[in-house]
Amino acid sequence: MLRILAVLAAFFVCGHAVAQEPAPPTLEEFLSDLDFWSPELSPSGRYMSGVRRVDGEDFLVLLDLDNPAPTLDATNLGDFYIRWVDWISDDRLLVALTGYVDIRSGRNMSRQELRDWNEDSRTIPRSFSRLASIERETGKTVAMFQEEKSVHRNFSLTSVTDMLPDDPDHILMPARLDGDLDLFKVNVTDGTVERIATGTRNTYAWYTDRNGEPAFRLNKNARGTVIYIYAREDRKNGSIKWRKIRTVRLKSRQNDEAALDFQVLYPGPTETTYYVSARPDDEDKAGIHLYDFERDEIVETVRKHEKVDIEDGFFNTETRELVGVFYYDDRLVIEMDDPLIQSHLDALDTYFGNEVNVIPLDSSEDGKRWLLKAVGPREPGSYHIYNLETAGATELGNQRKRLNDKTFGATDVVTYTARDGLELRGYLTRPPMAEGAPPPPLVVMPHGGPEMRDMVTFDQDVQILVARGYQVFQPNFRGSSGFGKAFADMGRRQWGRAMQTDVEDGFDHLVAEGLAEADRACIFGYSYGGYAAMAAATLTPEKYQCVIAAAGVSDLLAFLRRERREEGSNSEAYQYWVAHIGHPGRDKETIKAVSPVEHAGNLSRPLLILHGKDDGVVDYEQAERMDKALRKAGKFFRLVTLENSSHSYMPEEDELTYYTEILAFLETHLPVN
Repeated sequence: MLRILAVLAAFFVCGHAVAQEPAPPTLEEFLSDLDFWSPELSPSGRYMSGVRRVDGEDFLVLLDLDNPAPTLDATNLGDFYIRWVDWISDDRLLVALTGYVDIRSGRNMSRQELRDWNEDSRTIPRSFSRLASIERETGKTVAMFQEEKSVHRNFSLTSVTDMLPDDPDHILMPARLDGDLDLFKVNVTDGTVERIATGTRNTYAWYTDRNGEPAFRLNKNARGTVIYIYAREDRKNGSIKWRKIRTVRLKSRQNDEAALDFQVLYPGPTETTYYVSARPDDEDKAGIHLYDFERDEIVETVRKHEKVDIEDGFFNTETRELVGVFYYDDRLVIEMDDPLIQSHLDALDTYFGNEVNVIPLDSSEDGKRWLLKAVGPREPGSYHIYNLETAGATELGNQRKRLNDKTFGATDVVTYTARDGLELRGYLTRPPMAEGAPPPPLVVMPHGGPEMRDMVTFDQDVQILVARGYQVFQPNFRGSSGFGKAFADMGRRQWGRAMQTDVEDGFDHLVAEGLAEADRACIFGYSYGGYAAMAAATLTPEKYQCVIAAAGVSDLLAFLRRERREEGSNSEAYQYWVAHIGHPGRDKETIKAVSPVEHAGNLSRPLLILHGKDDGVVDYEQAERMDKALRKAGKFFRLVTLENSSHSYMPEEDELTYYTEILAFLETHLPVN
């Protein structure tokens, strides 16, 4: 009972306690566990579910929003961690659970065993995830695929392809069978399954049409950097043929919000049509189009924007019509077709101070109750219920309670002109500054990709630095995505050249405007940004006071050779990098001219390199090559190996090491005071 009361106390947020002098968060607070996540409205909008973590344990929470004096039901699911929750109907939920098994004995491990585990333990924990349905009133739980021993070797079995809204007893789920990712129809009342489509070993996702039939199969290359989209083709004999229609680069980091060149969005108004975000051959900006996958052609352009790519849309689940779009200019922009709904969204923007992104997550079937998320530079993430009839918002909770009432840096848009006249924009986030005080030391932070982009939102890396007294500049240099194909193509074969000078020009602009000091700046980047940092250290060694390069490419020729060896010289993946960096044979000397490893002897400022040992996108060998070159040149630097990290994932211990090393390095070589 005491534990349930703790859940209740942690859930409701009626306001923030006012501190005398709000302090910035500590690193421990930034890296704290989520306290509340996966809020969902039931179809009618009467019930809300979510997940609360209290004292290291997860609780499924349910709230009756129609009750004048609502009470919260909190259910502890034992040693399982809850990943997400969703509603099938008002009476049944789906819950994705993660557990751990000792791979030596096959025995499930408790949370306490996991807390006590160390490298000397006799157990070897391995995570697995499963999907279960729960009856709201009785709590009866049924595991999906529970009788199918043939799929028990799936360590991840929680993805849902289609909730089948017209069939509340079934959902569609992908699962691996004999190595292939096949598609199954699953009965949510008893967990039984029926296979309806067969994939391949490289398949990683499925999409269905408006009738719940398989429409698209997505395959991934071995390194997980490229997806191949296959569309269904119905043959006269009743069989199905899968035809490859598109090849698309995947985002290198999961939190990137930029639109892909071709992205499947939502089933269209007919059986063979789908809404997609795409850029036809003759168009510069990605827009929303109606695509006929049987004919493999765009049949209608539904919405586009003259300045930026449109990422996604809002759809009417009954009519299959597009009812609105959203995209990122600097902040999130939502444009709805219904003037009344748009007026409410505009009012909510004003309510939140015109500085956060107000994201509609869900709504009741009648559209009168909304679930919203608010996130912005000074708002790390909060959830709200909005009543359309009363125009009233009620805050439900924050993602991280320990970040409540803390001070964060505000973000300003910076426009500047590159040395060749190209208009560019970036974002400057600063700590609260005393009137008349000199500008704080600057961290220039080019993004990864390079076909990604930055925007005005909450960025943990930025705010961790701001909390220590630094200001952070994020330039959207040429080659960034989100601003159209022509802008992205300007970055082709400009590694270490125009893309690099765009970053420098942004820094110089801040100095000229009195917003930064030329001798008090460090450059820090991850992935492509890590390359840009090492390029700055070796091509313009006096530009910055110090350099931090994480998961970056140091040897462009070696990077290309690995791509060719693993993907094949005729693969789209390899040809993409040749187009962006150069041909390792014909362009060898021009590539070497901008490869940091070739110019290690130029290093004259402190350099910190961080790299994950299990990185499959930019392999750890890149860090080893730079290490060898710097040692041969007799240079001083520091290499930190993140033993259990990949390109987009860090376990808690590596994450703490990562940020601790960066902050200690900055405090030594770019002190705030």
